[in-house]
Amino acid sequence: MKLILTLAWRNLWRNKRRTLITISSVMFAVILAVFFFSMEQGSYERMIDTTVKYSTGYIQIQDVMYDEEPSMDYAMLFDDNIKDLLNEFEEDIAYHVPRIQSFALVATDEITRGSMVIGIEPELEDRMSELSDDMVEGEFIESGDDGVVVAEGLAGILNIGIGDTLVLLGQGFHGATASGLYPVKGIVDLRLPELNNNSIYMSLEAAQWFYDAESRLTSLIIMPENPSRTDQLAEGLNSKIDSEWYNVLTWEEMLEDLLNMMQFDMAGTWVLMIILYIVIAFGLFGTILTMLIERRREFRLLFSLGLKRSSLAAVCFFESVFITFTGAIAGILLAFPVVLYFFHNPIPLTGGMAETIIDYGFEPVMPFSMTPSIFYTQAIIVFSIAFLVGLFPVYKVFKFKIVDQKKIKN
Repeated sequence: MKLILTLAWRNLWRNKRRTLITISSVMFAVILAVFFFSMEQGSYERMIDTTVKYSTGYIQIQDVMYDEEPSMDYAMLFDDNIKDLLNEFEEDIAYHVPRIQSFALVATDEITRGSMVIGIEPELEDRMSELSDDMVEGEFIESGDDGVVVAEGLAGILNIGIGDTLVLLGQGFHGATASGLYPVKGIVDLRLPELNNNSIYMSLEAAQWFYDAESRLTSLIIMPENPSRTDQLAEGLNSKIDSEWYNVLTWEEMLEDLLNMMQFDMAGTWVLMIILYIVIAFGLFGTILTMLIERRREFRLLFSLGLKRSSLAAVCFFESVFITFTGAIAGILLAFPVVLYFFHNPIPLTGGMAETIIDYGFEPVMPFSMTPSIFYTQAIIVFSIAFLVGLFPVYKVFKFKIVDQKKIKN
C-alpha cells in the first residue's frame, strides 16, 4: 500500500502546473464554501441566541391555552405543584425565570403608545439576559420596586427620561382594569430592535398587582444546565406535569417560523454550493481524463512488466483522492484564520441591508460561526467528489486493452 500511495503522489507532479491549477480550484471552492456557511450559520446562531436570551429562553411552561391565545386570562397558577416539579429536576435546571407579559397603553403628557409590559424577578432575569449590563441611564429595578425600566427606543419615542412618570392602562386577569402611575427608574438598551422600541420592565410583584394576577405567571422560563439536552429536559417535564392545565414548549417550538425561514435560506445556499462543487468535479474529471489519455503507453508497459490491474487502478484512484484532499486541506487551513477573525470581529452592516435586518428585529451585524461541522462538512463533500471521480479511472484501467486490435488488423 505504501508503494501505491507513493506512486500516486509522484504521478501528480509530472505536470506540476496542471496539478496546481486543479488543487487551487478545489482550494478556492472550499474557502468560498466555508466562508459563506460560516457567515450564514453565524447569523442564525446570533438570531437564535439573542431571541432565546431576551425573549423565549430554552424552555417555557405555560397555561395550556396561552400559546394559542396569549392573554392574561390564560395566566397560569404558579403553585406548589410547579415548584415541586422544579425541585424534582433541579439537577438538570440551572435556574428558572418567572414572567408576566402583556400589553398595556403607555401615556405621557403628550404621547400615547401601546407597549409590552414585562413583570420580572430582577435577579433571575438579569442572570439570563444580563439587562443590568445594558443599562444606558439610571438603575436597574430591584425585587418589589414600584419603578420601571424602559427600553431605550421606547424612551426616545415617548421623549422621557429618568424620574418621569408613565401612566399604564390595560386589562388584567379575568377582565380586571389595570391602571397605575410608575416612575422611570432606568433606561436599557435591548439588542433586539423590536423589543427595544416596545418594552417596559417592572418587578414581578408590581406586575402581579397591576394585572390583578396574584401568584400567576404568563410563562415560566426554564434554563437547563446543559442547553444541548434541552429536548430531554422538556420531555421529562412534560411527562410529569399535568398536561390538562400546563404546556411545556422548547425554543424550537416557540421559534418555529424563524427556524423555517432559516432552513429555506440554507437550502438556497446549498443549491449554490452544489453547483459550485459540480463545476469543480468536472474540472477534476477533466484532469484525470487527460492523465489517463497521456499514459496509455505507460499502462501497456506496466502491464507487460506484470503489474496487476488492481494495483494500477488503486494508483489512479488515489491520484484523484490526493488532488481533492490536498485542495480541501489547503482551503480549510486558509479559511480558518479568516473565519476566526470575523468570529471575534463581526462585520457591521450599514445602509439598506442594516435597515432590513433591523426590520426583522435583529442586530445589524454579520457574525461568523466556528461550528466544527462547517469545516468537516466540506471534507465529507470533497471525499464524495474524490470517490465518485476516482471510480472512472478504476473502470478504465480494468477495461484497458493492452493490444490495440485495429492496429493489428492494419
